[in-house]
Amino acid sequence: MKTRERILEAALRQFNEVGTGQATVRSVAEEVGISHGNLCYHFKNTDVLIEALYDRLIEELEEPVGKSQPPKAELTDIIQSTEATFRLLYKYRFLLLDFVRIIRRVGPIRDKFRALMQLRRRQFHAAFQQLITQGWMREEWLPGQYDHLITNLLILGDNWIPNAEIHFDEKGENVIRYYLEAFLGGLAPYLTEKGLEEYKRFLFQN
Repeated sequence: MKTRERILEAALRQFNEVGTGQATVRSVAEEVGISHGNLCYHFKNTDVLIEALYDRLIEELEEPVGKSQPPKAELTDIIQSTEATFRLLYKYRFLLLDFVRIIRRVGPIRDKFRALMQLRRRQFHAAFQQLITQGWMREEWLPGQYDHLITNLLILGDNWIPNAEIHFDEKGENVIRYYLEAFLGGLAPYLTEKGLEEYKRFLFQN
């Protein structure tokens, strides 16, 4: 593994364990086994490290998100994409745990995130329209209803990890499953009978 990747892996572990307020360039350098100066050659401070990890998360998310998009995406693809997304968010959970502090401190991340959320909103609308066309999802019966649903899903996606930190002592798989099912459960009232059968298969097989 190249030095840059070793640094990012150590930073990710430390940020997840103790937060962005406690992990430092020096503590990351010590774990990697390099000098402070050598680490600063790659990343001059923790804000640059945080931004690099944010960019890496967004890059890793492209594959599962892409699978949930038209023209081929079906309800199963949406469910599998959501599950993969939740696992990646948990891998980089420090970002959501410390996100307000991070975006106040690192302007480029704030700007990238706001642009990303506008893209995600368009992607949700496209995926919903695909599900409607295929008979998995009901037509919108109130103006703006699905836009409100997307807002609620994005809020849950942004905040489930801080919520888990408050309400759960345990970590890992059970927490991921709990919030994944809560997220997908938000879609259930909008599914057709065909869609509900597919949704139930997901619940019962896991």
